[in-house]
Amino acid sequence: MKYQRPKGTKDFLPEEARKASYVEEVFRQTCALFGFQEIRTPILEPKELFLRATGAETEIVQKEMYLFFDRSGRELALRPEGTPGVIRAVIEGGLNPPQRLFYLGPMFRYEKPQKGRFRQHHQLGIEVLGEKGPYTDAEVLFLATTFLSAIGIKDYQILLNSLGCQNCSPAFSQALKAFLSSEEKKLCPDCQGRLLRNPLRILDCKNENCQKIYQFGPKIKDYLCSDCSEHFASFLSYLPQLGIKNYRLAENLVRGIDYYTRTVFEFVSERLGSQNSFGGGGRYDNLFADLGGEKTPAIGFALGLERILMLLPEGEKEEPAIIFIAFLSPADFEKGKEIITTLRSARLKVIVGEVGERLKGQLKRANSYQARWVVIVGEEELKKGAVSVKDMKTGEQREIRKEELLNFLK
Repeated sequence: MKYQRPKGTKDFLPEEARKASYVEEVFRQTCALFGFQEIRTPILEPKELFLRATGAETEIVQKEMYLFFDRSGRELALRPEGTPGVIRAVIEGGLNPPQRLFYLGPMFRYEKPQKGRFRQHHQLGIEVLGEKGPYTDAEVLFLATTFLSAIGIKDYQILLNSLGCQNCSPAFSQALKAFLSSEEKKLCPDCQGRLLRNPLRILDCKNENCQKIYQFGPKIKDYLCSDCSEHFASFLSYLPQLGIKNYRLAENLVRGIDYYTRTVFEFVSERLGSQNSFGGGGRYDNLFADLGGEKTPAIGFALGLERILMLLPEGEKEEPAIIFIAFLSPADFEKGKEIITTLRSARLKVIVGEVGERLKGQLKRANSYQARWVVIVGEEELKKGAVSVKDMKTGEQREIRKEELLNFLK
């Protein structure tokens, strides 16, 4: 029987796993520079958490969540996104804002697999809790652009919009509902249902006909209250001061999640084709209170690891060379084994061959591992306090004294 991975999942074979680890490590380092700490939450969460936080009318909850009952009859979900679990953990764990947190890990959405989009995918995310000012919004984007620059990704844009707050967004929703009611029969079946329950979700619809209808509808910016307008204008004023110029306003951008307020944004790249988004986020000042905590301003984003790997420049991070050590006999191993510890203590990548195997066989094995150097430890060389080092690229072989070996290989 031939076994295959489930549809919509992906194996990270060693070369791609190396690139993924590199991206994750740079993300960790960047977050640390901005004062963030890591948080880890379960992959499993109660279904109700996402119904309340992400939104019962969202595509994610209605069509994409993986749900199941455990043996105790509790309905659980594989997390489709990271933010609700982080806020749940902060409230449950008694962490007091302000907090700056980041996370990495797999998410699950039952959607049509496409290039760079998987049912199990990985996100790199941050959450800033307890900071309400417009500079914080800019600082969040500054972190994202700093990270993307560090891994060599430059050809992208940031789409920006403001959704307003609970004081002004209801007026826009009413205007949108009034406009679309006259076009209700032209909307797709999903949007006809959304029109009654949550008109804002219609802006997420991917149906081309629905998008054409809405382009003549009311715009959120015309309904923002003075506080939201000032917040957004101030946020925009900080971006060029932080060197962020690759953005444009997107008046129909709402993101596919109910908890967003005020600033929202999305990262897009033409290199990804029609499905060009590789991350996004926004402010969610009401989510804490919605989940049972005290009202707390907050903002965050998540980036898709698989999509980032598609944008990663080739050769941006060179893999450290592999050093293969060939001991020609057990006695040679006994006398020269400290070489292994010396090289690995210097953070060099070392593979040790089968002790006592014929040199020809060990060289063949080293070639299979794509080793750059082979350190040959034999009786004759050890008598002189040396080893032989073979360059697997050029075929050149030379004798190096043991005390000089580390500097030579570094």
